[in-house]
Amino acid sequence: MPIVAFDATPREPMPGRRDLLRGTLSEFVAMTLFVFFGCGAAASNAHFSDGDWDPASVTVIALQFGLAITVLVYATAHTSGGHVNAAVTLGLTVSGKCHPIRGAAYFIAQMLGSIAGAAILKGATHGDAGGEDLDRSGSLGSNGLQNASVNLHNAVAFEFVGTFLLMYTVLETAVNGQSLCTDGESSILGNKLSIAPLPIGLAVFIAHVVCIPVTGCSINPTRSFGPAVVSNTWDDHWVWWVGPCAGSLGATMVWLVMMSLEEPEVVTRRKTLAASPSAGSIDGRYTEKAPPGTLPAN
Repeated sequence: MPIVAFDATPREPMPGRRDLLRGTLSEFVAMTLFVFFGCGAAASNAHFSDGDWDPASVTVIALQFGLAITVLVYATAHTSGGHVNAAVTLGLTVSGKCHPIRGAAYFIAQMLGSIAGAAILKGATHGDAGGEDLDRSGSLGSNGLQNASVNLHNAVAFEFVGTFLLMYTVLETAVNGQSLCTDGESSILGNKLSIAPLPIGLAVFIAHVVCIPVTGCSINPTRSFGPAVVSNTWDDHWVWWVGPCAGSLGATMVWLVMMSLEEPEVVTRRKTLAASPSAGSIDGRYTEKAPPGTLPAN
């Protein structure tokens, strides 16, 4: 009998080698692209007015991050589950939707992908000798306290709430089988009818609109890591880990409590699914129809 997760659906079993390698490579590629295009927007569109962020610049950068995550989650959902964020991987692992081995592999891939994306961005924006770099942010879009009135307490709070919004949206739209966004019980971005990447992208956009003027908006520790490494920008770097990870765990705990309060018949149906030999788990995504060890049609 499959091990049951906290929401009475099957936990992901130990991933197969080929499956794990495929998903890990997918996360590496996705994070490389996410950092290049997301931080690239920050690097090329950073504008300030009297020491504060220009509203149009904030909107452009926030929209770019939101669109980038929407595209990349759709592109990788069938191979890796579309995490593209260490905080999301953490939440899915704690909730039982991602095996710890997969979570660790994804984390390493995301870290390396972030460095690769930042390195490519550095090379692309570097000016000729004596010329001016194209990087208007001066640090490849690295996160930091955006003005003198922002303190560490403010930064952690904004990062916590922004990541809470993202993780809660992921769990309720991409994981919860009762969601209007995902067709099928406990299907994590696992079929063609899922529109979960759209609200996930909107959550990223909303968080960036609010957080950019305060922290530059991380809500993704691995997004912050690569630019920090390549630009050697380490001021208050712990904030971009503590805030997002705490926000992810907070959202996951709230979601698990809410799932435990569902109607008994819903919980019973999930337990039946967990005990059914027809239930499968691939890449942290569950489907009622796929037998164990097989990929759903995509």
